[in-house]
Amino acid sequence: MSKKPPTNRNVKLGSPRQRSEDEWHNGAEIEIGFYARALHRAARLLVENLDHSENPKTAWDVGPIISLYRQAVELQMKFLVGEGGRFLASPTDHITLFKTHSLRWLAQIVCQIIKAVQWEVEFKCAGISSIAEFSATISQLEEMEPVAAAIYAERTKKNLGDVPTQLAKANVLEMTLRLDGLLDLLAATADGLAATADLMELRDNNGGVRTIQ
Repeated sequence: MSKKPPTNRNVKLGSPRQRSEDEWHNGAEIEIGFYARALHRAARLLVENLDHSENPKTAWDVGPIISLYRQAVELQMKFLVGEGGRFLASPTDHITLFKTHSLRWLAQIVCQIIKAVQWEVEFKCAGISSIAEFSATISQLEEMEPVAAAIYAERTKKNLGDVPTQLAKANVLEMTLRLDGLLDLLAATADGLAATADLMELRDNNGGVRTIQ
């Protein structure tokens, strides 16, 4: 999948807000970006070394994989919301953005931003062809959180040591393929939003119009 930021031939936006010095990452954007990529690399290493057989002794080895992907996706969505929130009438408070760990809530804000900049057509990657599929993937990832899934499984599983269906190795491996593309898409979209806002600010300062051709 191309990592080129989404573009729209005729994006008409509201006035972007100035970058605040008081952002959710307190200026540590580069460091957190490196950390998000490190989480992704660690997750891929675990996938590559995963015992793909349905061995009960290694059934829960998928837990750390999902945890790493989940945190990487959370950070990338926070970056996107931090950049794209300037295009919303009511940007997300930076303290709320820093403290939240709800993927579904972050995904809702991401969708609002994508619609605000009219990038619905461009916001897609392998396995995710629409905003609806993006939301469904995030919801599925939220349900795969290992501890919550294990607690629920204790009340429903039939055999000791069984993992819940959503954490079956085949399901986890299928999900990781989508998440690989999604992480690249989120990062590229955040970069595209930052570049668009900077260009619009420059045009405004020069008396131009807020339309990106």
